[in-house]
Amino acid sequence: MAKSKSLSLFGLIGITMAFFGTVRSVPTLAATGWTSIFYMFLASFLFALPITLLSAEFSTTFPVEGGPQVWVEKALGKKWGFVTSWLLWVQMFFGMVMVASTIGVLFGYVIGKPELASNNMFILATILICYWGITLLNIKFDMVKIAGNWGAVIGVYIPFLFLIGLGIAYMIKNGINPDGYLADFHFKDLWPDFSDLGSLTYLSGIMFIFTGVEISSVHVNKMENPRRNYPVGILFSVIAIIVLNLITGLTVADGVPNGKMELANITQPYLIFLKDFGLPTVLANIVSAMILIGVLTQLSAWVLGPSKSMLKVAQEGMLPPFFQKKTNRDIPITLVLIQAGVITVVSLAYLLIPNVSSAFLMITCTTTILYCIVYLLIGISAIRVRYTMPNIDRPFRVGNKGNGLMWVVAILSLASTLIAIAVSFIPPDIFKASQYPFYIGFQVVATLLMIGLALVIYKFKKPEWKISEVEEERSKAS
Repeated sequence: MAKSKSLSLFGLIGITMAFFGTVRSVPTLAATGWTSIFYMFLASFLFALPITLLSAEFSTTFPVEGGPQVWVEKALGKKWGFVTSWLLWVQMFFGMVMVASTIGVLFGYVIGKPELASNNMFILATILICYWGITLLNIKFDMVKIAGNWGAVIGVYIPFLFLIGLGIAYMIKNGINPDGYLADFHFKDLWPDFSDLGSLTYLSGIMFIFTGVEISSVHVNKMENPRRNYPVGILFSVIAIIVLNLITGLTVADGVPNGKMELANITQPYLIFLKDFGLPTVLANIVSAMILIGVLTQLSAWVLGPSKSMLKVAQEGMLPPFFQKKTNRDIPITLVLIQAGVITVVSLAYLLIPNVSSAFLMITCTTTILYCIVYLLIGISAIRVRYTMPNIDRPFRVGNKGNGLMWVVAILSLASTLIAIAVSFIPPDIFKASQYPFYIGFQVVATLLMIGLALVIYKFKKPEWKISEVEEERSKAS
């Protein structure tokens, strides 16, 4: 009996589009003005697309749970497989601080106190209260089931479409704003200003839009004719993402006065557009509340997802028994509390850098660096597996025959990933010169510490750490 296929080409496009449909990164894109066109092309076709194609081959060749950890382990061994799973967990420490930082900004507008959006102490307080609150709720209740898909509809899709509509209408009505980021256009504005290296850091934030792009590849085995439909669907999705993000980014860049972009404040362009049309600004409060729901829903999903993946790694003997503790609801309690504790420490960056936009961009870049190291391992593994397992069945294959196209795609992926890592270490132009050492030091220490911890833990792992099948069954029954 033929294996049932349930995912259509349009279904794949819908899943991919839903994953990247967010307004959170729009200010970072808009802050680059006309250069956003170049940055989006680089991020989409030279970064996201190659990684997606490599992931598609891996996920169909090794259709087992584990994703990147399994792929890297098959090519480079258990040590680097563990490093991969570890980095996918610890990058969340920084990523969730970045996501949670928008809560304070949004909440300030919801309660009619927009001045709180730039108050670093208020942002820090809301991060800690909300993240710990969501963590404790997830330990007690199934919050993802409670929130359901309505959180994404209310908090992502509706605000995104509303912002696109407002932005297009604003540009049609006013044309190019002489005080905006798109004023005084010259052809050279389409290219990065390499004399101002600090401006290149925004590329890292834009590439962050596409981190996690490999997730859609897990659906390849459900598709009819994946060799044809998957690349068609992904290419269409990437083009659609470019168009939608550029429309939104350019219209926001046109509306916000040059030099006044608040990277963590997505409510800012809504207010500008609403005031221009003479619409009640209370709509901005409503939109802020909707986006806030979306952010809280996303945080809730991330509280348990990565930690449950790490629990499986721990039970395989990679982490001490202390990390394997879980509640009667299978909540990995130790891992969940550790990640909440580390997120608390990382969020203290808002004390050291009072400027909310600066701290937001710094933490975004750190997340991008850690995720990109995973992509480097995937790129290297993709080439290696072609030679160590040349005859294994590949339902989806990059290139019909030979390894030439695989080399091209992998090299593109490795090159763009290295560029993303390199620019992430450059202090952004919104930082003062006196803050450069702290910015660079933060990135270097965070990166080396996260990788170093993984290597040290692996080196000193003990055989008795591995949980036996009997113990696992006993644990499930208790």
